[in-house]
Amino acid sequence: MAAATVKFDRLLIHTYLDRAVAEFNTNPLSARLIRRIANELPDLFVAAALPYLDTSDQSSAHHFLTSQMLRQECVFDEVADPARGSLARSLNLFRRLWRADRSFDVQLVQRLPDRTGDNHWTAFDSARSCRVLDVLNETSTGRRLVPIVGHLVESPDKALAAKATLFVGRRMQSPKWAARQITRLNPEEVRANAVESLWGVKSQSAQELLEGCATDESVPVAGNALVGLHMLGKPGIIEQVMEMVTAEAPEMRTTAAWTMGRIGDAAFIDPLTGLLRDDSPEVRREALRSLLQLNKPETAAMPEPPPEPPAPTPAPPFVAERDDVRLDGSVNSTRSDRLRR
Repeated sequence: MAAATVKFDRLLIHTYLDRAVAEFNTNPLSARLIRRIANELPDLFVAAALPYLDTSDQSSAHHFLTSQMLRQECVFDEVADPARGSLARSLNLFRRLWRADRSFDVQLVQRLPDRTGDNHWTAFDSARSCRVLDVLNETSTGRRLVPIVGHLVESPDKALAAKATLFVGRRMQSPKWAARQITRLNPEEVRANAVESLWGVKSQSAQELLEGCATDESVPVAGNALVGLHMLGKPGIIEQVMEMVTAEAPEMRTTAAWTMGRIGDAAFIDPLTGLLRDDSPEVRREALRSLLQLNKPETAAMPEPPPEPPAPTPAPPFVAERDDVRLDGSVNSTRSDRLRR
């Protein structure tokens, strides 16, 4: 019986919210109803409002929903938790929330493990922290967040340290800083991301560092260096990668397959196809991944138009029309009631 009540409540809240959004610019009760749902039934509000915020719609109703969502503590998990959706969804939701509150990025990053360890019992776990850094790496400009994130470069969590290295390195744009991360006894992922942080840095020291890393024994480190040199316009990189396809060492062929996918040149389709028959399973795996990357369509096929929705059932009167009734069904005492007591 209780489960049926919860289901009914969820459907009813969706009905109210749909109507409030549809009539937001014409019905003065709409904003009032949305606020009441957010305040009195926050869990149901979040579930009903998120589909609106996952779109790119910028209507006044969507802006108001965003302002109410920012009041919910769970909004940080909606951005950070990979189990709740793709990186693209996290990015879209983050951008919407950040446009409404320019301090949202700072509030989000403060939920990462801090420098002193004071918040480690409540901080995001590794998966959420990595998603936050992915989001901020795509959206944050300048060095404003570097002092808050910088210590994570030395995190014992390899995945987190690698994400932090890429975030900090892209904002430092310093070959000297990147060289320290590359030459230290860091995990492969950290060293590779230190190299990637130099992509697009047009300086002699950056190019020299990339050239030195192009022969590294690590596939991601060497591959990122070759990609960086290609981005700098150094001649002969594509030819160098092509030569690596026939190298005797399987590590070299793996690096070649990995690098081809990152560079993304159509000239690599034939050699990658040949590497699918390589004796090494690592080479075949990287070749397949790179081919899938090269063959990704630039635009997805247009989906079939959805069927016509059934005629909507008229919604019950707005709950907001009665101030004495709460959304959970209880009745607020009026001033006259209290005086009579």
